[in-house]
Amino acid sequence: MRRKETILFMTVGTGFNSSSDENGFKLLAKKLYSTINKIYPNQVVFFASDKSKRTIEYIEELFRLEGDEFILDEDYQIVPIEAIDDFNSCFEAFESKIWDFDYLKEEEYKIIMDYTSGTKTMSAAMACCGLFYSKDLISVGGDRSMGEVSAGTELINYQNLYKIYDKFALMRTRYNFNAKRFMACIDILDYIVDLNIHKASLLNLCKSYYAWDNMDFESAYEHLKKVDINQFEFIEIEKDLKNNLKALGAIVNSRSENLKNCYILASLINNAIGKAEEYKYDDAIARLYRALELSAQIKLTSYGIKSSDVDVSVLLESDVSQEFIDELEKTREDGKIRIGLVKDYQLLNELNDDLGKYYVDNEKKIRNITIKRNNSILAHGLESKSKDDFDEFLKVVTDVARNLDKDMNKFLKQTKFAKFDLKLKLNTF
Repeated sequence: MRRKETILFMTVGTGFNSSSDENGFKLLAKKLYSTINKIYPNQVVFFASDKSKRTIEYIEELFRLEGDEFILDEDYQIVPIEAIDDFNSCFEAFESKIWDFDYLKEEEYKIIMDYTSGTKTMSAAMACCGLFYSKDLISVGGDRSMGEVSAGTELINYQNLYKIYDKFALMRTRYNFNAKRFMACIDILDYIVDLNIHKASLLNLCKSYYAWDNMDFESAYEHLKKVDINQFEFIEIEKDLKNNLKALGAIVNSRSENLKNCYILASLINNAIGKAEEYKYDDAIARLYRALELSAQIKLTSYGIKSSDVDVSVLLESDVSQEFIDELEKTREDGKIRIGLVKDYQLLNELNDDLGKYYVDNEKKIRNITIKRNNSILAHGLESKSKDDFDEFLKVVTDVARNLDKDMNKFLKQTKFAKFDLKLKLNTF
């Protein structure tokens, strides 16, 4: 047998049919012989039933007539398949040989799989197996004027599967996008070559959400602006993307500091919810703690007060008690009074603000959840938090946020990440 390069040729079915005569076996042998000669494989694997082995004897004979050899266990091997109409059995037989040559052989083989012959089940299983393992798939065509391909007219058709691979990639992208694995999406999309898929917009979408997930609002906004939401890939999330773009635009461009900060707060709360959906409760609670703190800071800003540098003169103008001011003065360091979450809310209460009153009315509950946060491994302790801990904290934070601004529900809705509707189970591949 002539050898050109290290190629493994796998083919299904070397029989003719249940009533095959010798001419039938000879005819099929000629077709297979022609295909083998066109490919020049290093080795051939025949998947066949016991009745089909007669065809291989004729293939050997054709090689001898050409002064060549076709030797069992050296040039070819036979993998018996008796359950020729059992898809799983056929698939596993093909798969085992792929593993054998891809992972167990020292020599590297280029595997070509011919699914032309055999039962419909065998052909379907081989095509699926080749697709699954990204192997070259071929079918043999030719002159069919007599019904079947006439011997001597065989043409090898290499199947270009890039469109199918790209569709699988698109499905995997949608699944990973919903799971907030945005960098994985970017890696997958980089391999797509089908020009009918709007790859640039999909990449910008994933880059936008990756940046947003990391609170890089400007980068998120710039990438989302480049997404053509009118393309078919975005039909089901078009409305959500418009909301997201509006929210990011407000954060980046709004002249209203309060509006900008409220959108940032809503983003932070949704970000925490996203982490909880990934079962990262310690991470989620750390973000909720920051949201609780930010809520107070936003409200204090409306009074002209900064938590990082409290101006006592503003407190005096606002009739804050001297006793409270004296208490704050004790914390002055490097000429500045810096206050944290508890003092933020106590100061709001001193200002007779509703948010401060909410804190006082729920002080015990809030202190308990903040203690749990402090004991988290992502704060000052070694404990891992649970879903119940998160849910309890989230209830307080959303109540505070809604007390902060009457439009908070709108802000939360517009900063919620879009998700694809995964109707096909293939999306989870």
